Amino acid sequence: MPKPKPILHWSNRQRRYRLRLAFFRQKVERALERLPPERIDRLPPSLEFVFVGASESSRLHLRFSGDPAPADVLAFHHGEIIVCPNVAAHNHRLHRLTLQNEILTYLLHGLLHLAGYRDTTRKGASTMRRLQTRLRK
Repeated sequence: MPKPKPILHWSNRQRRYRLRLAFFRQKVERALERLPPERIDRLPPSLEFVFVGASESSRLHLRFSGDPAPADVLAFHHGEIIVCPNVAAHNHRLHRLTLQNEILTYLLHGLLHLAGYRDTTRKGASTMRRLQTRLRK
């Protein structure tokens, strides 16, 4: 019997960007419906999506990865996915996405990591990019 989908929690700890949380909730819930059951089984019972500013992202990135730059997304095994809209604001035009879709890509990227996908090889990175694009729709 497949495990139930995780309970989703949302927290916005940044004030610079106006976020459409209902849009993100809907898209992440739809992504969870589209992931294979064996990937859902790898997820923790609850997921917390947290939006932070650049300084908090930098502090966390330094602490957990040794990199002082703000991270686009950090995913932790216990189910916390931290996204920095400041990084998305800097990158979204390079990727030819709206700011909301760039942020959504980060949310989905973190979700895919927690579901067991890896981007440490060319093939894995390509698979994750393809899935992110499909799940964004």
